[in-house]
Amino acid sequence: MKKIIIGIGVLVVAGAGFFLYQNTQANAKDDTSVEMYQVSKQTPLHLKGQVQSTRKQTVLVDPEKGTVQTIHVNEGDHVTKDTILVTYRWGEVIRAANDSVVTALNEDAKNDPQQALMVLKSEESSIKGTVTEYDRSKVALNEPIEIKYANNEKTVNGKITSLAEMNNDPAKEEKTSLVTYNFTAVPDEAIPVGYSVELLIPRNEIHLPLKSVVEKDGEHVAYTVSKGKAEKRSVTVEKGNGYYVLREGLNENDKIIKDAKSVKDGMDVTVE
Repeated sequence: MKKIIIGIGVLVVAGAGFFLYQNTQANAKDDTSVEMYQVSKQTPLHLKGQVQSTRKQTVLVDPEKGTVQTIHVNEGDHVTKDTILVTYRWGEVIRAANDSVVTALNEDAKNDPQQALMVLKSEESSIKGTVTEYDRSKVALNEPIEIKYANNEKTVNGKITSLAEMNNDPAKEEKTSLVTYNFTAVPDEAIPVGYSVELLIPRNEIHLPLKSVVEKDGEHVAYTVSKGKAEKRSVTVEKGNGYYVLREGLNENDKIIKDAKSVKDGMDVTVE
């Protein structure tokens, strides 16, 4: 009788152990390791540009006014609008057309009307550059941008004020197969003429990996994780070139499961 009872006890213990093992294995299968993706806006678009004067004045000698008697400025001088630049022997004068800097002065041209006596460039400046056909649609006019000095000396705010409708150089396009468009940007504060700058164009679009969104029962779904379980989130998206563009359903900095192909709502998951 003892042997029978012991035998039954062994079977009960073995059965309980087997059941526990099976249950553990089942739970292990239900618990899936997942990688998370943080929802965020696209990094800014980076464009190159150079600061240029918006106006240029070239002074040539007019022999009909007589010979040049006096040149009143020197190269590098800052002059205000209507400042007298040159006086002819007979009293006529040439004045500055704008607030400007005398960027070049050639006194030898006093006797040669074919050469520029001086060149002035306005202190008012803008930034000129080009954007490729791939990035043109990402540039919005009159929206705030950051303008960074190429030497990292300073960053100022500004905006892009014009963007060409026609490509920059058709001849060049034939050689490179890359279409570019001219743009003009204006900084909120003066940047020295001639400086190279980098323009950071914010992009407010949020892109999601294709695998992070699945279609179920006619709706698009992504999954967040809460207390170790997958949680379904309905999203509105548009198909892009290798990604989805998020329209609704998630917030910036939310974290979603990167590959949602085999994920089900409420299933146990372990975040890697």
